[in-house]
Amino acid sequence: MQGSGPFQRLVLAGMIALVAWGCSTPEEDRPELQGLRRSMDAAVTRELAKAPESDPLKPVTRPTPEVFAELQERRAQLDAMGPQISKAGAGLELGVDLYGKAYPEVMLSLQDAMRMAVKNNLGVQGSRLQQGVTQAELVAAQAAFDANFVAGTQGNFSNQPTQNFGGFLPSDFSNQFKQWSFSSGIQSATVTGGTFNVGMESTYSKLYPENLYSNNPAWINSLQVGLSQPLLRGFGTDVNMAQIRLARNNDRRSLQQLRQSLLNLCRDVEVNYWQLVQARQRVVSAQWLVRVGVEVRDVLAKRRAFDTTQAQYADAVAKVEDRKSQVIRAQRDVTAAVDRMKVLLNDPSLPVGDETMIVPTDFMVDQALVFSLRDAISTAVEQSPTITQALLGVDDASIRQVVADNGRLPNLNLNAQMQYNGLEQGYGDSWQELAEAGFVNYLVGLSFSQPIGNRAPEANYRRARLQRSQAVLAYRSAVQNSIFSVKDALRGVDAQYRLIEQTRAYRLAQAENLRALLVDEQTIATLTPEFLALKFQRQQELASAQVQEIQSLVDYNSSISQLWNAMGTGLQMNRVELQVSDPVESGQ
Repeated sequence: MQGSGPFQRLVLAGMIALVAWGCSTPEEDRPELQGLRRSMDAAVTRELAKAPESDPLKPVTRPTPEVFAELQERRAQLDAMGPQISKAGAGLELGVDLYGKAYPEVMLSLQDAMRMAVKNNLGVQGSRLQQGVTQAELVAAQAAFDANFVAGTQGNFSNQPTQNFGGFLPSDFSNQFKQWSFSSGIQSATVTGGTFNVGMESTYSKLYPENLYSNNPAWINSLQVGLSQPLLRGFGTDVNMAQIRLARNNDRRSLQQLRQSLLNLCRDVEVNYWQLVQARQRVVSAQWLVRVGVEVRDVLAKRRAFDTTQAQYADAVAKVEDRKSQVIRAQRDVTAAVDRMKVLLNDPSLPVGDETMIVPTDFMVDQALVFSLRDAISTAVEQSPTITQALLGVDDASIRQVVADNGRLPNLNLNAQMQYNGLEQGYGDSWQELAEAGFVNYLVGLSFSQPIGNRAPEANYRRARLQRSQAVLAYRSAVQNSIFSVKDALRGVDAQYRLIEQTRAYRLAQAENLRALLVDEQTIATLTPEFLALKFQRQQELASAQVQEIQSLVDYNSSISQLWNAMGTGLQMNRVELQVSDPVESGQ
């Protein structure tokens, strides 16, 4: 069609407007998870419906056993009896290592252990790499809307016989021509689901015989603008940006998995650190039992000629040998705890294959934790990686439901194209003619299709709705489990804090029990075998009471660590900073 009429200009303006809208940057994402946040608030409100609205901070408390007041005058003496905490430090007798040598020792604080683990732990390194993988996948998904440059060239040489109409042409006349063409252009997918392309083509054409044609040879230049756009199925940013949003959620999910790995690592390092302290203290207790047991055995050995029977002496020997076996078991527990710690640390200076003994320099705290159940639950809901991942799962299911809903629509596609042409013998003249818009082709078309019954799209939509319902239930379950974990950890903190004082009272009572027996030992005329057997028993009970006190301290500190983990605040409490770049914001 020659000329540039109003209809042509209207078609071109409409195509440009649609492309400008469809090619808007896919980074302009909708507000994230706003509706789902409201659902989250509703789920938490449901779980706390019967909780008091006001829950001020309060410390865990414990009653003071009466035995403390009764034994206050002898407290220092009683504390000095039995196994001593100070004996569990450097130089603890642990036998020989697997190389047959004495264990080399290295002092390690909890803070240094945490720093080593966060930096070197293999599991965390894997989570960091996975986070990088999902970032790359997000960039790849965003690249679906990148423009493509296309170009091509070809030569066409033809010599075909043709019919001679009316005998006016020579008998050997044939249709001959030579053409060389070069084309280039830009193609780009739009966020509305269409494809926009702009291209130019230059063709040099020469026809034979030359004198039969005007403008021969000639340059034929053309400029094409085209758009293919679905109007129903496949239309809209919600459908066509679905893969980007899913990839973005997957990237956020991997970040939460990295946070969870770090949270678990901080908890595991602290728990294993205190378990190592406890294992070393068990060695001290076992060695003390052997030492005081040998003293009793030696007394019985001296009395064998007077009032000690062979059976009584043999019983004392058996008890000492059993205590020696307890030392070996306790030493084995220490080496196992050290190896577990080395696996968590994965530090080059402390490889698992090395026999260096880690000596903890910190001891468990005995300080009341201040807490608020409502605040703890609110913090867990806001910061727990498990809840965030469940929330992302609901968003994923919602995105897929929107795509499936759109898939139920018929296929109705618009195809539009405009082409400006110019033909002259000179290359520049041909472009000048094209610029005058004297020769324009345009094409507009619609295509329609619809599956009869539409059963597959309807089934896919039902599946998407059910999967979204599953994701909502999984989210509610994550909220419940998180609240349960927080409450369980708080109950553990409360119980273990009270147990510290109670087990300490028990140790003091057992120390007083043994002290009273030792006083009797100084006053009675003869030491009967029954008395010495009772002394064996009191020694064992005091060592057991001391181990229970250490156990309660370990459990209290481990419960606090578990609480930080359940609340999602373990990184802040251990001063661990998680810095991850966003590939969208950083322009990667």
